[in-house]
Amino acid sequence: MKLTNETKIGILVAAVAVILGFMTVKSGSFNLSRGGYQIKAIFSDIDGVNLNSPVMFNGFEVGKVEDINILEIDGKTKMELTLWVSDEAQAREGTKAFVKPMGFMGEKYVGLVSTDMQSQLLPPNSVIMGEEQAGFDSLITKGNNIAGQIEGITTNLNERLETNKENIDKILAHLNELTLHLSSLTESADERLRNNEEHIDMIISNMNETSVNIKELTQDLKQNPWKLLHKGN
Repeated sequence: MKLTNETKIGILVAAVAVILGFMTVKSGSFNLSRGGYQIKAIFSDIDGVNLNSPVMFNGFEVGKVEDINILEIDGKTKMELTLWVSDEAQAREGTKAFVKPMGFMGEKYVGLVSTDMQSQLLPPNSVIMGEEQAGFDSLITKGNNIAGQIEGITTNLNERLETNKENIDKILAHLNELTLHLSSLTESADERLRNNEEHIDMIISNMNETSVNIKELTQDLKQNPWKLLHKGN
């Protein structure tokens, strides 16, 4: 049987559709038999999280972000993420949700962390209040702020140095003169000491002898106090 061109084209289109359908199911983008449940996580900021962003449970990928809504709660804007999580991830009461960086390229994912295995399982459509966590972007922002403050301090210091340049030069000149005077005074004192070594040694020797005499006199008076009352002729 000879096939017409139209039939050939139809068969080709059908084959392509079957291949695309198989690849879609295989990649996980569409799964007719998937088992899982939804959890809603509310954040103040989800910078970098998009639809289909991965959901990790204790570091293991278990789902994706299915929907994103903007809410007004207590007068503040919040972001509500609807997460599809596979049945493998048994999230329990007390489970925490974070927005974390996937790597250095800026991609983000939603991380769920559950540690208390004694708690009750979370029912479908439970709401988790997401927690803010200092990530790479936050560290960069803080680093930039610190760098800006250091730059401001450096600029201010340079301005002060430039404004008081003459006074600083005068102070340094005075300190230099004072250093020279102290050096000269030290040399002069050293010279005087060398020139009067004998006199100084004699004075110290005399003072030592006087000290010995006074000590002996004191001991004698203690032993013979009556000498204080004795008058010479």
